[in-house]
Amino acid sequence: CNSGSGDPPIYVNVDLSNGMMINTWVDSLQAFLPGLLVLNGDIEEAICCHALYYAIWKRYEALPERYNWRLKAPDVRFYPLRPEFIESTYLLYRATKNPFYLNVGREILDSLDRHAKTECGYASLHNVLDKTQEDRMESFFLSETCKYLYLLFDFENPLHKSSGMLSVFTTEGHLLPVNLKKPWESDFDFCYAGTTGNKTTSKSKRQCEFIPLERRFSLPLRRDYLRQVHEMVGGVT
Repeated sequence: CNSGSGDPPIYVNVDLSNGMMINTWVDSLQAFLPGLLVLNGDIEEAICCHALYYAIWKRYEALPERYNWRLKAPDVRFYPLRPEFIESTYLLYRATKNPFYLNVGREILDSLDRHAKTECGYASLHNVLDKTQEDRMESFFLSETCKYLYLLFDFENPLHKSSGMLSVFTTEGHLLPVNLKKPWESDFDFCYAGTTGNKTTSKSKRQCEFIPLERRFSLPLRRDYLRQVHEMVGGVT
């Protein structure tokens, strides 16, 4: 998206047997993909992929469970406070150190306080259009959503310090130490450097796309692309 032209790229749902597109929606669980791309070293692709989910969040101040990108409207309107978009935002900030992702995190926090906060917790949103609430708070909101938001802003957390030990998150946000040689400069500061180069592990040829220093304080992607992807989901920049 930073070097090409045409429609914004979307990873669509396809039939496993033939690769044909089977529907025209993305769901909030798919927002984990930018974070996965970061962990694989595909930083530029992660930046572009993240922009789609950010545009949807910007429009509704939440992620509908399913968003139909062809109709520019939610197919399933509830948001149970899922963590995947926040997790990807956190990992992208650790990889790029671009304050753009801190601003995204602040918008997420403000939206949750404005629409989901209750007297005794945070409620799932029954409808992202009218922000009606449900009488429940999923356990993953505390174990994952809040954890990734906390870590996004906790710059001095021991997790972010080089310790000679690689740590990984489980699917449910639990930290596990891995007794392997670290493939990055430090535990969660991977892929950020002022010079270009490749990092490799003993098991795979991991291409790590370093983010140049001059891009640290500018938008992580082109302004015209950011505008285009917001228009694609029917929102405003």
